[in-house]
Amino acid sequence: MLDLKALLRPTDPGEAVRLYSETAGSGLYVAGGTVIVPAGSPNLDFLIDLTSAGLDYVKRESDVLSIGAMTRVADLHSSEDARGIASGLMSVSALAVANHTVRNLATVGGNIASWAFPSDLPPAFLALDASIVILDSDGRREVSLADFYSNRRDVFRKGDLIVEVRVPASPGGLTGSFEKIGRKKLDVAVVNAAVALSVDDGTVRGARIALNGVGPTPLRARDAEAYLEGREADPAALEEAGRLAAAGLSPKSDHRASGKYRSKVAAVAVQRALMHAAGYPDA
Repeated sequence: MLDLKALLRPTDPGEAVRLYSETAGSGLYVAGGTVIVPAGSPNLDFLIDLTSAGLDYVKRESDVLSIGAMTRVADLHSSEDARGIASGLMSVSALAVANHTVRNLATVGGNIASWAFPSDLPPAFLALDASIVILDSDGRREVSLADFYSNRRDVFRKGDLIVEVRVPASPGGLTGSFEKIGRKKLDVAVVNAAVALSVDDGTVRGARIALNGVGPTPLRARDAEAYLEGREADPAALEEAGRLAAAGLSPKSDHRASGKYRSKVAAVAVQRALMHAAGYPDA
């Protein structure tokens, strides 16, 4: 049970970072609040509520889509700009998040930062080569999302605040697909997968494959991506890419599924997503 000494409500991101550094004790930024109980601790002294910090927006800037960290998942789902990138991959993954009540509260930044469980937006953002903008007392810096997950201790320090997600928004060439496998439709995923493909005259020119639920953080399936590039986008190649994406994984077992089951369905999820992205609608 939380026993807080202070609840702070900054009006801009800079103030939020300053309050975090100046307030005594152990603190936590809070956005939508949908994961505050599992993420929190009885030893928390203060929360910094980001509701009024001005981080709720989705805007197209030349060849980049900028998404404020406080943007509600429901608003990302309904964004026309988001739907215009890679077959609406971000919009589809946003709709997979829990139910409409949670989506109206949960935020994009919170979904990214909640690496303790397989949330649905990270694979889509990874497959789109997204980066995040982080604010600290020294200013803003941009870090690839892949680096954030694979090297988090070096790129993200205590008191840092995710303020924005930046997604390349080149006009065409990518088709995307998202697959979620869970015990129930509204449950947290056992495994989820997102892919973004560039296919020209039946040949894969670029492939990005991301998974969640198969390790401590979301990850890119680099070997499967490399295998696909330059190959014909036929069912056999896409099936093999699914197998490669799951090869070498050692997911942990928990109350939702065994690690062995997760490895098996990871291959299935990737294969299905690749098939849909490649234009096989009945996969």
